[in-house]
Amino acid sequence: MFDLRKLLTPWILRVEADGRLTPADEPTAAALRDGSLTPPDPDALANDGAASDGGAWRALTLPGGERVVVGAALQGDEAIARQLAGLSLQGKQVLLNVLPPAVSERLAEARALQPKAYRESTIVFIDAVQFSRLAARVDPVSCLKQLDFYFSLFDQITSAFGMEKVTTIGDAYMGVAGVPQRRAAHAVDATLAALRVTQAVAARPGPIVDEWEWSFRVGLHSGPCISGIIGARRKVFDLWGDTVSIAAHVQRVGRPDTVSVSGATAQLIEPFFALQFDGTTVVRNAGEVEIHVVRGIRPELRADAGPGLVNEAFHERYLAAFGTACPDAAWRAQAAEQELLGAL
Repeated sequence: MFDLRKLLTPWILRVEADGRLTPADEPTAAALRDGSLTPPDPDALANDGAASDGGAWRALTLPGGERVVVGAALQGDEAIARQLAGLSLQGKQVLLNVLPPAVSERLAEARALQPKAYRESTIVFIDAVQFSRLAARVDPVSCLKQLDFYFSLFDQITSAFGMEKVTTIGDAYMGVAGVPQRRAAHAVDATLAALRVTQAVAARPGPIVDEWEWSFRVGLHSGPCISGIIGARRKVFDLWGDTVSIAAHVQRVGRPDTVSVSGATAQLIEPFFALQFDGTTVVRNAGEVEIHVVRGIRPELRADAGPGLVNEAFHERYLAAFGTACPDAAWRAQAAEQELLGAL
């Protein structure tokens, strides 16, 4: 969770015996000199607590008896934009919606937050099978509680493999690898996360609703996309492009409890995963798309036992292909995942 205090510049003023306010540190003194800080009216300050006019300043008496007045102001737009640049998509969305509207509007127009094009990414859709039938026959609170349990589980798994959750749409979960942090292993990492998701669902975790056995279709497609902000009153980060549409279609035509990938993704992950061609499908505005089922990690790269998915040979191949170590989550079950599921 982002610490909002990082966006604030603190001001500290000392209350002299004659009631004058003088800077207690160099940053405050510099702000007074350059005119970026306007001190409060001393007469508006109570002995201790908030300013009587409801302003942002607070008067405090220190243990030694010295009185100070403290306040804070948001950093400049450029400084806030730099902080935003390093956040996840969800983090940016939350922060923009808690900042003052005038500030968030200026930031949304800033170059650092303008829509970005990504030449490579992998989109993942996870959708509950026949969810509408379940919702029609059981208590909606219980139904949504268990759906939330699975979505929380997917959050833990996808983040462990370096993916970003983009959104949830009803009973569908959407994530992306390679955005906003570009990386060459986006397709392999997304497929590892997808396999972990199917493995976790197969463990039948959580409370059972109406003896319903939850099932999910998982679909992946790799290609370019655009990331940016939409919305005037509430800022929302979203992804656009044919890659998103094709990934959603691959999920819709996929088999339950199975990871289905497009031909584009299959080409990127073939050295690491055993694939089976499952026919072609037609996507509007994209033409024919091959569908492949991920049968699992290649036998020579698969872990023999334990909670991990991969062995040392997988790691060596991953390192040679991408120049970085494969995610720790491929080696072992994550602590948060174990808390939800127990060891897989």
